[in-house]
Amino acid sequence: MKEVSLVGATLYGNRGAEAMLSAAIGELRERHSGLWFNVFSYYPVKDRDLLASEGVAVYSATPLFLVTVLGPLALLYRVLGVLRMGAMHRWFPRSVIALARSRVLVCLAGVSFIDGRTKFLPFNIATILPAMLLGVPVVKFAQAVGPFDHWLNRLAARLVLARCRQVFARGDETFRNLQAVFANGRFYQRANDAAFLFRPEHALSRAEASIKGPLARIEQLADARKVVGLCPSVVVAKRRAAKGHDYAGEIAALAERLISGGHAVVLFPNATRGDDMGKRHNNDLPLLHEIAERLSGKDDPFLVLVDQSVNAAQVHDILRACDAIVTSRFHAMVGALACTQPVMVLGWSHKYLEVMRLFGQEDMVMDHSRLDVDTMAEKVADLLADVHRRRQQISDALPAVQDGARVQFDYLDDLLRDRA
Repeated sequence: MKEVSLVGATLYGNRGAEAMLSAAIGELRERHSGLWFNVFSYYPVKDRDLLASEGVAVYSATPLFLVTVLGPLALLYRVLGVLRMGAMHRWFPRSVIALARSRVLVCLAGVSFIDGRTKFLPFNIATILPAMLLGVPVVKFAQAVGPFDHWLNRLAARLVLARCRQVFARGDETFRNLQAVFANGRFYQRANDAAFLFRPEHALSRAEASIKGPLARIEQLADARKVVGLCPSVVVAKRRAAKGHDYAGEIAALAERLISGGHAVVLFPNATRGDDMGKRHNNDLPLLHEIAERLSGKDDPFLVLVDQSVNAAQVHDILRACDAIVTSRFHAMVGALACTQPVMVLGWSHKYLEVMRLFGQEDMVMDHSRLDVDTMAEKVADLLADVHRRRQQISDALPAVQDGARVQFDYLDDLLRDRA
């Protein structure tokens, strides 16, 4: 049985990461029969609870486990092999054996090896180093890397990142970052996000809650009004708060403007962590509740609050039910575009603009530092006035964007055959 390992994405928490992971496994299953998948997760217990697919095993990739178990034992495993003492491999943990048996390790991290995120650099290295120690080729699927102006990040990139079999750059800026440091461009190329290939049938996780009720309400409201989906982000909320701004209040004010203007609003998350509202990282549900509390009419009949722990397939159901989407979550934007839905983005990085430009929608990107309710409301009005043309524009561009995501799997096809 051929085995493929994946790291950098989970089922629990960020549902965009779940979409990438599910799409990657779904696409590989369609191309290759009999594959077994090893998912190395930093939420291993939660991911095992959520997993609803056969042929997939979940192992730990928590920082502590990577540093104290997987990394050191991967090195020892390799040394024993070199010393022709491979008979001792049978005593190693299943996680080490599974990784050693893998034809490839696919890294699905959204961002890595980035200046300004130096504190995450050890984790970026630790997730891929065990595979390298074991001689397993590492392929980084489309993600943002660089710039490499900081000496420590540049050194780490040259020592570790350059030893990946292939790095797929998500966007022209990432590609230029790699070109600036690595004259030899043979180990990197452009590709689009794997989540563009996600289909609900790819979902690996069980749904934690039913959203039939909210979907029925959205369908009912859509008969009389245009429905705008609002998907906020705790990441942007923190960035706004650091600058002295009130993101929750701004989104609440936008929702009220839309409702008073004759529209319906759906508040929904793209990052959830079950019922644990004390967890703010990778969890937009507490933010949703805060926004709802700030509304003057939180029981408004034209407001639908989806405050459940939805999975990636359910997020797509919500996206399709709306007429247009406003989001600060990168993969809610990707999901909307994959569903050919007009979308406006309130983002914080160049990554939003690069993707929206592929669809000719760059005019619908606002940087969080320049947010104000009046401008947001005006842009949403422009979006709603032009939904049919924009939907067609997105639909026309989508096949080429998806082909750009399949490039990564075409590369894996060759690699899996070579490794065989």
